[in-house]
Amino acid sequence: MSTRPPLPVRHANPHIPLTLTSGTLPPVKYQILNCQGQDILVGRMKIETPTPSGHAFILRRFDTGAVSLTTMFRAAFPNAPEHEEKSELQWVKENHDLSGNNGGPHNPQVTRLAGTWVSPSLAQTIGDAYALGDLIKAVVEATPDPKASYRRSGKAAAVGNTTVSPAPVVAKNVTPAKATVKPPSKTLPTPSPTAAPNPAKRRKESSPVPAPVPVASTPSLRRSMRTKSPAATSAAVAPLAPIPKTSRIAKLAPREEALTPQGSDQTVVEEDTEIIEDGITGSELRQQDIQEQQELIKNLKKQRNVAPPVTTTMEGEETDGGVDVPTKLKRAREDEEQPLKFDFKEPEVGERAIATNNRVARFQLEPRTRSFVWGIAAFAVGMSAVSLLPSLF
Repeated sequence: MSTRPPLPVRHANPHIPLTLTSGTLPPVKYQILNCQGQDILVGRMKIETPTPSGHAFILRRFDTGAVSLTTMFRAAFPNAPEHEEKSELQWVKENHDLSGNNGGPHNPQVTRLAGTWVSPSLAQTIGDAYALGDLIKAVVEATPDPKASYRRSGKAAAVGNTTVSPAPVVAKNVTPAKATVKPPSKTLPTPSPTAAPNPAKRRKESSPVPAPVPVASTPSLRRSMRTKSPAATSAAVAPLAPIPKTSRIAKLAPREEALTPQGSDQTVVEEDTEIIEDGITGSELRQQDIQEQQELIKNLKKQRNVAPPVTTTMEGEETDGGVDVPTKLKRAREDEEQPLKFDFKEPEVGERAIATNNRVARFQLEPRTRSFVWGIAAFAVGMSAVSLLPSLF
């Protein structure tokens, strides 16, 4: 186990002892964060700090039960330099098992949040070293109500509002269509040539009886069926052009603004939720990803630079020990070190071998054998001549 770096006690939070001795600990409040499409219930405890913001939060996620070590360190030592925070978090990562607390390459099934997260038991142990004591105990022992509906983050609420808002717009568009039926009833008497042959029906239409909206719409339909002219359709479509939605939206906007006045408790809670969301699911998470990628690139470069000396020493040990174990890397490197050369072969000087036929080689006999064969042939010719000559004469 490596030695732990010294804690920045000189930057300890002076408000923590006062909070612990006051007898009333800050409450643990809950909110729902939407990260990577997953809803995570998070508990937060607000701690006063001597910083420009004036406060810090100790966070706990209830999907894994882990406590944020990053927020613990910043609440205990709010003005500590960044390199001391990194050294402390790195020591905890190297000497404690943090698997299952936060997402990452080793835990893809868990949603990843920014910072370093530790188990509740380890959080209490480290909390005692940070002089947080009962504060961490209250965070660990806090249990949310499963039946309660907790506040969602601002971004998740905005997404929900945008999805629900189109529904009432459709209803608003329908009501002006009914209200615009009245103007065509007044404009119907304008085409006088078509209504001239039926004066009785014009008296009925001009009577004050059809005052309601449905009665006014019936003569327009009858007239359109008789004349079969497109004038009625054009008159019905024309009033739909002006859409009186701006006035209603303008009336609703002041009501929504009046719900959250500036300086109220609700605005403070919304600001806290936005700060937490931006911290563990926003910019801080992106910065952490960038730093981890940069460290990974540096480690790969170091391994690449250190790899050639290691292979040469290994080869030296193998040659000194007298053990010849060829490897693929060694053969590849030897092939690369050997320069390319052309190997020109000089022509060989000597008698040229003449290839002959096997049948011809059979008749090539030695001199003694050849003379013996010729003697037998001459004897055979002589014997044949002796036997044939008497028969001829």
